[in-house]
Formats: sequence, C-alpha cells, structure tokens
Amino acid sequence: MNQNFEKLIKISGFCRWLVLLSAVAIIAHLLYSYWADDEIRFNTSNSQFLELWNLPNASRNLLLAMLTPLFISFLVGVYWLQRLLSCYQRGLFFSDESMKCYLWLVWLKAAALVFEMLQNLGVGYYHQSFFEDGRIELVLDFGNITTILLMLLIVYLLKAARDYEAENQEFV
Repeated sequence: MNQNFEKLIKISGFCRWLVLLSAVAIIAHLLYSYWADDEIRFNTSNSQFLELWNLPNASRNLLLAMLTPLFISFLVGVYWLQRLLSCYQRGLFFSDESMKCYLWLVWLKAAALVFEMLQNLGVGYYHQSFFEDGRIELVLDFGNITTILLMLLIVYLLKAARDYEAENQEFV
C-alpha cells in the first residue's frame, strides 16, 4: 500500500478518537453547566434565548425543546463522522459506504442550518410574549451556506474520482 494511504489511515484513526473524546467532553461540559450552574451553554449565541432562560416566568422545558433538534443533529453528526472516519481507517476512501456517510454529514449540516433558523424564529415569538419591545432575529450565516456548498462540491469531486479510478481499473 502507498505510504500516503497508510498515513491517511493512521490519521483517520487518530481523528476518530479525537472526535469521540471531544464529543464526550462537550456533552460532559453541557451537562455539568446545566446541573451545577443552571446554565445552558449549547448554542448560546442567541441573546433572546439567554434572556428567556434567566426569566422566572419562561418555560425552561419549552426552551430546552427548542434546543433539542440542534443537539440531536450534533449527536447524529458525531455518529456519521465516526462512521466516515472508520471507513477511512479501513482504507475505504472512495467506497459507497464512505460516500453515504459524507452525504449524511452534508445533509445534517443543511438540516442544522434550518433547525437554527427555526429555533431563532421560535425563540423570537416566545420572547415577544414576554417583552413588548422584542424582535425576531433571523440570522442567515453565509459561512454555513458556503460550507454546505463546498461539502457538496467535495461530494461531486469524490464521486468523479471514484468513477475515474473505476474506469482506470477497467482499462488495465
């Protein structure tokens, strides 16, 4: 096997452990912050959400329910990233299984963008029920859109490379 492929296999194994340990550390931090400090640290860029979280009359269960889709997409993303890196660790860089994992990651990224926009709308409407001066903030992050488009381009390039490799194998 090519030395570069062997390096990629080793790096993939290391990254698998790194992703898994990072996800466990993030979840542990989130749980500790919630139970010890009574704070939410997941997706805290929404100031209205944090204002509602600290408001005694606001339903924390409803606020947690609004965060649930983003948290689930995070967990599902970790799962598919683990599967993708597992394929790479086995040397299956252009396999159907690795393409399936990568496509799941792309669509999860797109779904997370939609979930975040819906969460901002929900929090905005809920915020207006408590504050008259409340406004609905719908933030469209062009960095995320660019990332999704680049991920789709990479999917296309990987499929083209796989087809090219298959064509070369047939020729030989």
